[in-house]
Order: sequence, then C-alpha cells, then structure tokens
Amino acid sequence: MSIRPIMVRLLMLVAAGLFLAVALTIRALSDGRLEQYSGTALYASMVYAGVLFLWPRLRPVPTGAAAIAFCWAMECFQLTGVPAVLSARSLLARLVLGVQFDPVDLLWYPVGVVPLVALHHLLRPRAAPGVPFEVAVAGKPRASSERRALKVDDNQFIGLVAKRTGTSSEQATALIRATLTTLAERIDGGEARHLAGQLPPGLRPYAFASGETAERFGLDVFVERVSGRADVDVTKAKDGVTAVLDVLREAISPDGYEDVVSQLPAEYGEVADLTAPFVERTR
Repeated sequence: MSIRPIMVRLLMLVAAGLFLAVALTIRALSDGRLEQYSGTALYASMVYAGVLFLWPRLRPVPTGAAAIAFCWAMECFQLTGVPAVLSARSLLARLVLGVQFDPVDLLWYPVGVVPLVALHHLLRPRAAPGVPFEVAVAGKPRASSERRALKVDDNQFIGLVAKRTGTSSEQATALIRATLTTLAERIDGGEARHLAGQLPPGLRPYAFASGETAERFGLDVFVERVSGRADVDVTKAKDGVTAVLDVLREAISPDGYEDVVSQLPAEYGEVADLTAPFVERTR
C-alpha cells in the first residue's frame, strides 16, 4: 500500500480520536441540548474521518456526502427500534447506532461535516495540480525528479512496448491492455484512477479498477492473468509485463510511478523497478 494513503489513514485515526475525546469531555462537563447536539455533530465528524480512512483519495464533497448519507441512514434506522434494543445491551452499539430518532439530528449532522469539507478543500491547494490530497495533508513536497515524464500518445506507447518485446503493434497492444487491466486489479482503486489519468487517452479505460480494494495476488498470478488476457504463453507474458512497466515508468510522473509500485511486494522486482523512480532500471 502506498505510504501516502497510510499517512492519511493515520491522520484520520488521530482525528477520530480527537473528535471522540471532545465529545466525551462535553458530555462530562455539560448535559441537555449542548451535550446532545454537539455529540451529534462530532459523531458526524468521526464518520467523515472514517470515510476518508477507508478511501484516502476521495475528494472533499464525495467524502462529505458519504458521511452525511451514512449518518442520516443510521438516524432513520432508529425508527425501526432495533438500535434501541441493541444499545440496551452494548455501549458500542449505542455509540454507533444511537437510540431514538430525532429529526433535529438530521440538521446537526451536516454541522459536523461541512467544516471538514471546507478544511479538506483548503488543504488541497497546498499541493501542485494533480497531487493527491494526502500529500498536502502530510506536508510532503514533491521530490525534485531527475527526469521528466515522456509525452507519448497511444501509438508511441504501443511502439515502445513493441520495440522492447520484439512483437507486432497488435501483440504489443494486447500486452499493454492485459497488463494495465491486471495492474488496476492489484492496486487500490484510487491509485488506479490516478494512474489512468496520466496515461494516453486510448489506454486509460484499461487502468480503471472494478473496485476500491486491491486484490492481493503474487507475481505468478499477475503473469498468468496477463497471459490469458493477451493470449500468449507465460514467458512472453512476463516479458510483456516487464516492457509495459518499463515504458510506464518513463511515460508517467516519477511520483505517479512510485505510488503504483509502492503497492507491489518485493517479488514484483522481477518485472518492475521498485526503487526510487529516478534511478535507471538495471537488467
């Protein structure tokens, strides 16, 4: 998993802990409406942190919308009476599900979310365009790269892979599509979308993941999937994967490449340069 999403998740755990601490402090020092409605707003703030913990690359508005939708769903769920029964048996259930429906709470949930959406937006511009939110939050500047990404179109990308594999353009195209599709399955959904945004337009659809969570499979499975999708034997598939990842390394930003390969275990070093992106790949 990329170091940047990990950093965001750690920040969100700390933030959720702070929100909980504030809510418990208010509860200990006060009661009545202040306790109730501040607790409602801070509950929503914790949900916002939870959403961002699960999807670190999610943008502010979708994160806020998901948090509010979850809170409203939990509030409406209280109409069934089930949360009240569960809350009587479990403090955890009481904290998560609540007890009794209160329509006023529906208005207080956005109070705990909207400021965080605004803060999220304010933090994003600290990074250069295209830099993920978590880089801005972490305060980590973009590394000065020893090289710049090649500006290649679809045909040039395919031509580079064809040259490295010694195959036709048609075969190189099949290997590229198979490799990108399999790579998108192996990395987080947000990272796959970020990668797709840096590819030539004709290749972008193959880098979109079908889900948010990366599938955890080894190099052998990766090569086998590419072999089946490109209709080549395993040896040619492995050579193709190596060629595609080499060209990918040159065609996207150094940080973008590092984000991708940082999610791959050490065994993938057989087909990809897992070192810092500005180091020349050795064979």
